Amino acid sequence: MTYTAPNLFPRLFRRFSKKNLIITSQFSTNKSYKVLFFGSDSIALRSLRKINEFRKTEKIIKQLDLVTSNQSKNRTEIEKYAASESLKIITWPLHQLNTLQYDIGLIVAFGHLIKDDVLNKFPLGMVNVHPSLLPRWRGAAPIIHTLMHGDEETGVTLMKIKPNVFDVGEIISQRRVQVPKDIKLPELTEQLSDLGADMLVECMRELPHSLTNAQPQSRDGVTYAKKINKSISEVRWSDMEVVQVYNLYRAIYGLYPLTTTFKNRQMKLFDAFLHDMAEEIENIVPGTLQYCTRTNAIKVLCKDKRYIYFKSLRIVGKREITALDFYNGYIKNTSLEKRCCLVC
Repeated sequence: MTYTAPNLFPRLFRRFSKKNLIITSQFSTNKSYKVLFFGSDSIALRSLRKINEFRKTEKIIKQLDLVTSNQSKNRTEIEKYAASESLKIITWPLHQLNTLQYDIGLIVAFGHLIKDDVLNKFPLGMVNVHPSLLPRWRGAAPIIHTLMHGDEETGVTLMKIKPNVFDVGEIISQRRVQVPKDIKLPELTEQLSDLGADMLVECMRELPHSLTNAQPQSRDGVTYAKKINKSISEVRWSDMEVVQVYNLYRAIYGLYPLTTTFKNRQMKLFDAFLHDMAEEIENIVPGTLQYCTRTNAIKVLCKDKRYIYFKSLRIVGKREITALDFYNGYIKNTSLEKRCCLVC
């Protein structure tokens, strides 16, 4: 006689199904999250806007607050936006942050080192938006260095934060973009900021699955984008080829104009462009200023015997003037030997 237990399998199936339901529910995308956003400038504001709109429409974020490093009494644009949207504003550094108070931290253009005591407060960790293809251009000024070095490709990296160190965390996702040869810092910053904001929303939409397949950064191709200051704007005509000068102009556009020294006075150079035309170079040293009637611009010779052109200039202490006015006022009746900038 064969013994059967008709009720055994249904009971086992029900027990397994219930257990499996509990496991999968822990990773369900239907869960809503408490999010703490770290950011202080206009780049961060782009991401905060999109994350906040996402909060309103898809119900995945149930709480969104802002951490800012502003120490002044005047509200920044990101603080004004947060206040208008009734988001709680917390000032860095964080003195009181409880475990489980938030599920995840999002960091965009924040600039402060995250240590263990902060990172450990977030069960899902912290996600950072970095505007480069890590590990290339780790550091404070990745977009500037991308342009300054003439990179033809860049992008945005979403990565997990590691405590006590910048830009070495595991990569969640990356997007690549081509760098147009004439694009300048503000335009590229805007493009990458929008891309990063979209990537952050995608990451939030797929939580927690979006975090599970993060990969370590490559050990190859590591470069560092150190913070720059005003001194970088001084052109070294004898050391720099024309493309290097033009790339520097694009990289710091909107921050600092290119500068040089002419007749012992600092001079600022505006509206730079390159122009491909054959020209004879006769015993002219790099840094020499000339007027080009064909382009209506002041042209300056660089190390590689090619010219870069400027539509307007300004001697410090004077007003900005056109290239023609500069020619008439400063170099028209001066020999080529006396038209050379000091750093040449």
